[in-house]
Amino acid sequence: MFNKYFSLFGLFLVTCFWQTVQTCDENSNDSQEDLAHDSVMTEARRFPFNPWLPYYYYMPMPVEYPTAMSTRTFPAFVPFTSCTTPNREMGICAESGACIRGGGRASGTCVLGRVCCVNVVSNTCDDEDRNVVTLDNTYWLSPTTGLSSTTSSCGLTVKLDAKLPEQGKAVCQVRLNFVLFTIAQPNSESVCNTDTFDVAGASNKIPTICGDNEGQHMYLNVPSSATSPTDLQLSFNFGTNSNSIRAWNILISMIPCDSANLAPLDCLQYFTARTGTVRSFNWRDVGGTRTRQLANQDYSICFKTMPGFTKTLCLTPCTVTSNQLPFSISVASTLAVLGVQIIPAVPRPGQSQLVPLNCNNDFLVIPGGFNSGKPPSVDGMAYDRYCGERLNALPGNGASTTICTTATPFRLLFRTNGDETTTTPTPDSPTNGNRGFCLTFRNQ
Repeated sequence: MFNKYFSLFGLFLVTCFWQTVQTCDENSNDSQEDLAHDSVMTEARRFPFNPWLPYYYYMPMPVEYPTAMSTRTFPAFVPFTSCTTPNREMGICAESGACIRGGGRASGTCVLGRVCCVNVVSNTCDDEDRNVVTLDNTYWLSPTTGLSSTTSSCGLTVKLDAKLPEQGKAVCQVRLNFVLFTIAQPNSESVCNTDTFDVAGASNKIPTICGDNEGQHMYLNVPSSATSPTDLQLSFNFGTNSNSIRAWNILISMIPCDSANLAPLDCLQYFTARTGTVRSFNWRDVGGTRTRQLANQDYSICFKTMPGFTKTLCLTPCTVTSNQLPFSISVASTLAVLGVQIIPAVPRPGQSQLVPLNCNNDFLVIPGGFNSGKPPSVDGMAYDRYCGERLNALPGNGASTTICTTATPFRLLFRTNGDETTTTPTPDSPTNGNRGFCLTFRNQ
């Protein structure tokens, strides 16, 4: 009998203990839910939503549970994780819902089950509508409805600060890719006197440009954003020429200070592929003889030295389909010498430079350049400055050829003066507007 009552009493104790445990678990779950709710509210107050930045940068961080309670993981967003869409657009990796909520466009897949999120800003070009970009791989579009005839400028600010949550690490360069770029042409003196595009805030020298620059790019150097936050100002300024077509699509990419993609210092343009095409700003394969070269250009063009090759860079004038000249940098002139005075004589279109003195106004520097297949030790075969209407190391030559150099690191220098009809000892020809250059290159 005693054993029977003892067994019933033991069963009663076990039942009570089990109910107590269930109650504690429920209270524990309630506490975890309260904790999660408090965490969400705290994060929401800390990061208010900004319509110009994808929402996922401001999403609350998930509650971290002890490993013994949950094995679920929450992959953190890593800034500067670039991706490419099937349409060859650049984006950043993000969760699909967060990309859409933040105004981005999901296209293609990315790492960790995310999508490639394309971010675009477009303003109306009003004085009070100046966008601020803080996100890597952002496209800046011209107004979709077109520019008003009274619009005089259009600007955008690129804000670089390592303390911003969407950046999180130091940035030392910004690359501008001109996917689309069409504004007014320069005047007959090669000066951008109607429309201009300017950059302020970079530590390297950025020339003023205009005209057609689709496919071109620029590298903007800035101090490390970890120690010196920088605001880059990108600005279009428009003149009164209402007949100009004005449209642009500029990809703004931020390059961290520890990236292997940084361009060498003082290089406005940097080519990392083994082969490609390099052009002066506003060069285009179109008919006509009008001036397309831009005034007051002074910048370096750099090429990455490819490992495993003989370290020779060769440049060849592009093949054109119109009557455009692929190399047209000041018409060569004969020189008459009277005592110690050099007097300019008749211009000689269709020829390379006669002597280095021909290349005082506008020129392209190819250090130690020589004609392909000819050793540079041959007399008259090695030049640094190139001008005229033919690319050739031989003086006064009427045919363009391939110019090679072994001087590393590979770097070209392009310089133009402020007009086309100056009265310096080697004047430009007023009848032949300079077109600039288009060259294919090969690192071999």
